[in-house]
Amino acid sequence: MSRPKPLPEPLAWRGFTLADATEAGLSRGRTRARDLATPFRGTRVPSQLHLDLLARCELAMRILPNGAFLIGPTAALLWHMPLPYSLATQVERGLDVAVPPPRTAPRRRGIRGRQVDVDPTQLVTIAGILITSAPRTWCDLAAVVELPDLVAAGDQLIRRRRPTCTRAALASAVDAFGRRRGRALLDRAIPLLSERSESPQESILRVVAITAGLPAVLPNVDLVDENGRFVARVDLLFADYPIVLEYEGDHHRDKSQWRRDMTRIAEIESLGYTVIRVNADDLADVGGLIRRIERQLRARGWRGR
Repeated sequence: MSRPKPLPEPLAWRGFTLADATEAGLSRGRTRARDLATPFRGTRVPSQLHLDLLARCELAMRILPNGAFLIGPTAALLWHMPLPYSLATQVERGLDVAVPPPRTAPRRRGIRGRQVDVDPTQLVTIAGILITSAPRTWCDLAAVVELPDLVAAGDQLIRRRRPTCTRAALASAVDAFGRRRGRALLDRAIPLLSERSESPQESILRVVAITAGLPAVLPNVDLVDENGRFVARVDLLFADYPIVLEYEGDHHRDKSQWRRDMTRIAEIESLGYTVIRVNADDLADVGGLIRRIERQLRARGWRGR
């Protein structure tokens, strides 16, 4: 079988529409060649290329009707909100696209279309792509995630360093959300948000502790020694008990990181704190994790819930 004719330079390194192909002089047969993939009906991309999410969205919007906008998990990822693995992989399989009524929801390969009535003030343009605003996107997530993940997404938006929006903006969006699906969860999430969170796992761990009825925890607290020397910033500290919760991701398994962690934990413990180290498996067994934390709290004088 002969090799396909090389693509014209503008099309060789990006996704393109069939209209682009015709304009570039490609025949119908060339657009069906084995070296081209079809991410969406009416589009092609060189098979050796991997389009990132933004590039996929840009390409999709070129073949969608005017007024179409990105929504839901797809919009959340474009706003850099953390999502559960299952939702993130869902976006890999198809983009979440909406159109305002009475328009017909798009139905194409790689597109999950629906009809949604959104106030125009809740739509913004990013890199030429129409998308729900960050606060509205966060509200929409409440229909498809659990409370800890919703808080983690909100924390990411209002974080102290380079925030995307404010807590007040999220609260206003919740008020405007009406009684749509997820409203009850949004009402629970708003008071749990924190600008001090520095990772999704910290946020999730904090919500797990709070909703389990444990004493108040403070995120990202700087610990100092008796001379005022900085020792460590800890993920979570119980406000009234010298107990620290530290989430450790897979990067902590690196040999040099492991050694640094040992020294850091020893320094924290030398100040009189108990350190409870938490990993992903612990968050998958919340009951066991809470029991372990409770035992340490009781040993420090906590009387229980």
